[in-house]
Amino acid sequence: MDIASWFVDTAALAGIIVTVVAFLKEHILTALHGAWTIVVSLAVGVVFGVGGHLLGHVEGGLMAGVTFGAAAGFIASGGWDAIKGLLGKRE
Repeated sequence: MDIASWFVDTAALAGIIVTVVAFLKEHILTALHGAWTIVVSLAVGVVFGVGGHLLGHVEGGLMAGVTFGAAAGFIASGGWDAIKGLLGKRE
């Protein structure tokens, strides 16, 4: 397994984050749902982004790693679709 391939782009890391969050929801955080799923996805993304920076897979400094991971977490949580679903229809 090539961990560097997780950090090629945000979509690749988002796939890893989806898998990790699904594992957490099934085995550890069994009551996790709604907005908290988005929060956990963002947190997992930030952790992976910082880890990618520390391993040398994300260039641009620590903040770049945090931003990269948060963006991947946002994509993993469904992004705007998740937020719109939580807010409901607004007119």
